[in-house]
Amino acid sequence: MPKKILIYGGSSLISKELINIYYKEGYNFIIFCRKKELVLSHLSELHMDNNRFKIFDTDLIDLQKNLEIVSKLEDNFDGVIWVAGYTGDSENEFNNIELASNNIKINFLNPVLIINQLLPKIIDNGEGFLAVVCSVAGLRGRAKNIFYGSSKSGLITFLSGLRQKFHNKISILTIIPGYMSTNSFKKNAPNFLITSPKKAASIIVKSINAKKEIVYINSLWRIIMFFVKNIPEKIFKKLKF
Repeated sequence: MPKKILIYGGSSLISKELINIYYKEGYNFIIFCRKKELVLSHLSELHMDNNRFKIFDTDLIDLQKNLEIVSKLEDNFDGVIWVAGYTGDSENEFNNIELASNNIKINFLNPVLIINQLLPKIIDNGEGFLAVVCSVAGLRGRAKNIFYGSSKSGLITFLSGLRQKFHNKISILTIIPGYMSTNSFKKNAPNFLITSPKKAASIIVKSINAKKEIVYINSLWRIIMFFVKNIPEKIFKKLKF
């Protein structure tokens, strides 16, 4: 029987590269995405067999719809990869409760509740896996992205708890991507801190296969965040970056 993988956030560039890799390995797919036409276009361009895909067009903000779809899915996924996220509107969120609430829902609350419903559907013989893309923003609070960073921090903590709960049953991978050269990438950052979606997907798959627990897509971020996390709070609060 073909292996089965669920990818949430299937229209992103990283997800497309993940689809390319797992398709060649014979997997069948469940795809959750906001733009179904982008996924279908990708499948068509590479002449992939649509019969190996079930695609659900849904928005992460709509928790009830997502949970209804998940409840109807068959069990025995070999793995789930969560790529979806939303940087939000950091300039206005602090003074707008609706914007702040949406950021928390999209980056923490709804992913946690949906993943919680997906976990019983993953095979728990030690070979099943859950891999979730988080963010360096979740490793220390910053004034520039308070709600986004707090949400990602909560997600990282949630995955740590799952790692204990499902020890020896399901592999749980926390992915720290850093800057990615995607369609939404707008940061003026040095090239050595930016990773392509293709390379990121390759690293993610290798990390899943190796049953790693945490992976930095660009290892330089591990070094950078080591120092950032160890700056004393009295000094850190005065820094502007």
